[in-house]
Amino acid sequence: MENVTTRMNEDEINMVERLADEMGVSRSDAIRIAVRGGAKDELVRIALQRYQEGEIGMRDAAELVGTTVSEMMAEANDRGVLSNYDETDLESDVESLV
Repeated sequence: MENVTTRMNEDEINMVERLADEMGVSRSDAIRIAVRGGAKDELVRIALQRYQEGEIGMRDAAELVGTTVSEMMAEANDRGVLSNYDETDLESDVESLV
């Protein structure tokens, strides 16, 4: 593991400490958990935005996030983003699964 240093204000530190207390983990573990969850959520948001804008397909969105096409489609569905999913996208996604 590599050490990373960051500056945090008092409110952010308090939030991390509350998270650590609630989860029963160290402050370092709480920060890792929060970063992992927040980074993945932000990657999903970016991937789905690019998908909606037609810059990438669902398979590329899944690769950007580091997940499967079916998991990415579930995220898109949960966020109401599958409106521009068409027959060509479906064929491409089915081919990628084979």
